[in-house]
Amino acid sequence: MSAPEPLLVRGAHLYTADDGERVLPEGSLLAVDGRIAAVGTVAEVDAAVAALPPGQRAALRTVDARRMLVLPGFVNAHWHELFSTRLPFNGALRPADDRGDQAGFLGHGGDMHRISAVFDSFHDLIAGLTPDEGEAIARFSMWTQLRAGVTTLGDVGSVNRPEALAAAAVWLGMRCSVSTWATDAVCRPGESAFTRSRDTDAVLSEIESLVKTCADDPTGLLRARPTAVYGTNMTDELGRGLAGIVQHHDTGFASHIGAQRNEGEFVRGYYGDTPVRRFAGLGLLDERLMSIHTGFADDEERKMLLEAGVHLSHSPAKYGSAGESAMTETRLIPELRRAGLDVSLSTDGQPLVFPGMPEQMRAAWQTHNEMYADPLLVRPTDALAMGTRIAARGLRWEEEIGSLAPGKQADLVMVPLDDWRFVHTPRPLEAFLAVGGSGDIDTVVVGGRVLVESGRPTGFDEDALLADYEAALRSYSVRCLKVPQESVDEVFARTTRRRAAEEATR
Repeated sequence: MSAPEPLLVRGAHLYTADDGERVLPEGSLLAVDGRIAAVGTVAEVDAAVAALPPGQRAALRTVDARRMLVLPGFVNAHWHELFSTRLPFNGALRPADDRGDQAGFLGHGGDMHRISAVFDSFHDLIAGLTPDEGEAIARFSMWTQLRAGVTTLGDVGSVNRPEALAAAAVWLGMRCSVSTWATDAVCRPGESAFTRSRDTDAVLSEIESLVKTCADDPTGLLRARPTAVYGTNMTDELGRGLAGIVQHHDTGFASHIGAQRNEGEFVRGYYGDTPVRRFAGLGLLDERLMSIHTGFADDEERKMLLEAGVHLSHSPAKYGSAGESAMTETRLIPELRRAGLDVSLSTDGQPLVFPGMPEQMRAAWQTHNEMYADPLLVRPTDALAMGTRIAARGLRWEEEIGSLAPGKQADLVMVPLDDWRFVHTPRPLEAFLAVGGSGDIDTVVVGGRVLVESGRPTGFDEDALLADYEAALRSYSVRCLKVPQESVDEVFARTTRRRAAEEATR
């Protein structure tokens, strides 16, 4: 991969999200060979440009950013690719009227038997994807993240092939920490012990092979991180094996732990101990761990989390729509943040359109503060750090990404400020989080390469990408998910009619 042309972003309202939380109302950034060479005032960076060799100055691409908000690229460190499940589970087959909806398995404290069964079933859904279907679906799914300003994804198990995620990331030009949907057990109603659902050694072998493959990636865009989707689907043998891989390859680890009110006693009943204690006993509770949605733990477990220095990832803009209460029911996540643990933001994954990273930042800013009647508990710059620098630290990628600082990769997003919502505000980040969102992202840069400009991809045809995704979703839904052909046809006919009506009004 050839080096990108030098890039100058000049005159922006720039938030570095570095350790000093610098805000530059008239700031500039210079990227050379994909890395940030200088960031500071316009005069400071102009001086750095003047010092470039003549060849680099001649090749310099300059972006007039005087009416732009510039932020570090968003780091979504807890994400699942689930776009192959849109039709059968939560897609357009649902009725237009929401009055007959039922609470899903994540609501009311969690239907743990259903959670365990559904999560175990995903393993076979992944196996049913052809390589071409997996890659077409992954490209479109990951594009929706890139388009919304996410420059780095942290997969925590997806309903897709990990090799498809890796290939899609490289094709798009974004970063991804890839994982597998690791499960080897299911907890069935009426039984007092888990049932092993697949060979543990085979699951571990797949993970270790992925870690080695990504370590050899020449692009610098890929990493791998072992994950266990949920403790309800992880035997002790799998847990100990994961701990061994993490230690041997010096990687991070991630899992959903204590995410549901009903989880603690459920896991104790099938595995002999509560979630946090169990992960500790398996050698998985330490500073390498990204513990996801951890809202439910007793006092002793809370102390264990603090002493271990784990990283917490939460998705506050997602909980209400899913019926979850990880933040407000116990206050554990904000309390652990107040006690000093790293707490980052992420989107999680849903088969429908779900809140992006700007929406998660808004929810963190508003919800944490409302819970404590303290408007300074999470400031807009804190929320930004939770979705950039702190999230990068949770991925153990902070030396390369997460803030706009010299030497780091030039990953950044740009938001126009000439809209009526943002004009004349002295704090455009605050305005962006209050009344803006993912749809306002205009430009996305990864490693100095402009991948999104004016909201459109620079390197491929977006209509063709969508067509490939829809073709893959059609074939997969009929063949593997047994959705009737007439139902699939009706879904896409409805979509076609809607698009035609939109085109007619332009």
